Amino acid sequence: MGIINNGVKQWVFQRVSNTLIVSFGISLLCVFFAANGLSYESLKALFASQGFKIYFAVLLVFSCVNSVLAGWQIDGDYAKKFGLPYLLITVTTLLVSGVYLFYGLGMLF
Repeated sequence: MGIINNGVKQWVFQRVSNTLIVSFGISLLCVFFAANGLSYESLKALFASQGFKIYFAVLLVFSCVNSVLAGWQIDGDYAKKFGLPYLLITVTTLLVSGVYLFYGLGMLF
């Protein structure tokens, strides 16, 4: 993982991205309680604001990089142990995360 190659940086990045993910869940709970339940209209209003779209796009990128990092760490721990090809797991993680990011941003904008 060339972007985050230090263990401390990886740990900090995962905590920051997890904080973003939790804050997104909290914001959905706030919408749920403010609108007396989640409805299409309340979610449409939430995602209509440009600020929330930018926040969600950043969240999506952080979430995808976090999943690649987690896959890379799991790959390093278990690939040899179970005789799995290292490259296959890494490429699969990258592809799934890339598709997730591509479709998520496509639906958002």
